[in-house]
Amino acid sequence: MAGWSGFLYSSRIVLSAAHSHYRFDNDGNRILQEPPFITVGGPNSSAKNAEGRAKVIKTFVADFTQSGNDFIILVLDRDLVTVPPANLLTSEIEAELVNARAEVDFHGYGEYRDRCAPGEKNPCKKDWNNPNQRTSELPRITKMNLAPLSDSYFSWITGNQRTEIRETIISNPQGCPGDSGGPITTVYKGELLYLGQGLAGANVYACGAGDSKSKENSPDSFGWFSPVYKHLDLLKEAEAFVAQQVAVNKSSTSKPTTSITCVKGKLTKKITSLKPKCPAGYKKKS
Repeated sequence: MAGWSGFLYSSRIVLSAAHSHYRFDNDGNRILQEPPFITVGGPNSSAKNAEGRAKVIKTFVADFTQSGNDFIILVLDRDLVTVPPANLLTSEIEAELVNARAEVDFHGYGEYRDRCAPGEKNPCKKDWNNPNQRTSELPRITKMNLAPLSDSYFSWITGNQRTEIRETIISNPQGCPGDSGGPITTVYKGELLYLGQGLAGANVYACGAGDSKSKENSPDSFGWFSPVYKHLDLLKEAEAFVAQQVAVNKSSTSKPTTSITCVKGKLTKKITSLKPKCPAGYKKKS
């Protein structure tokens, strides 16, 4: 079963949600709560497929607080697949997309059916015996839109709340439980663009597990995500770590070899290895 979602930024680097690894106590202290080991499956693979999974060997967490920076980087022990680094959102592109109220894709492995029965009031209790309420075997995509806080349907947000929101706003979030770490992407100038990871929010229906008043997203429903451009320094650290790991692996597998020529009558053999030795019956040619 999928634990949480993520985005394969490059062959060994996955971008995901910090809240999948940490929780906060009553005093606001961040506490680690991740499992003993974490593995990552192939892009868009079935959650039931354990073949080819790579192990996470290091994490880089942002300055994750209860009000923002919900972002973590996972480094894998090897290349999951061979891919070039992804195109990333910049603050300039973000302003363009927000002003255009651009449609974006939210990907995840969360619940894919509504957990509420007809007439049942949200939030609804999860039925673990109901296969429709288990984690989706395959990733899903939902469509949402970016929006500026100046939009009229955000007029109910108070001044204090506005100062606390430091992330990118989504006007109609539709995430589901289990989508933690799900990437938000769009196609920008013909190429896939990674915006960041989400999704937090208020009045989000979330497949029947959220706190919205009805199944349909109300005008007051909004969410936010942590844009990747805020975490580029962290990404550089992760890339430097990967480069170091690759260099160590190369040095351990490229030790110098030596070649010798071995003879046995008219027969000749060339032996190449770390410590070459002639086969039985052969003598090293001087």
